[in-house]
Amino acid sequence: MMTEEVIKIYQQSIERLDEMLVPDISGAVMPFEESNKFEETQYIYNGDEKIPFNERDREYQQIFKEEFLKD
Repeated sequence: MMTEEVIKIYQQSIERLDEMLVPDISGAVMPFEESNKFEETQYIYNGDEKIPFNERDREYQQIFKEEFLKD
């Protein structure tokens, strides 16, 4: 039979092993909202501006024509 001392020693050994295998990384984790603080805010077109079709980017024009002017 195992005595209480042996059981305590066994449990402590298991706890130490858990600490070694699964370290506490809570201090190394960065919240998602903090992740983009280091990046410059980029201009994002929201659709409010009226840009004539001929002044839009060539790639946009090409994609638009291919998508909507199909036979």
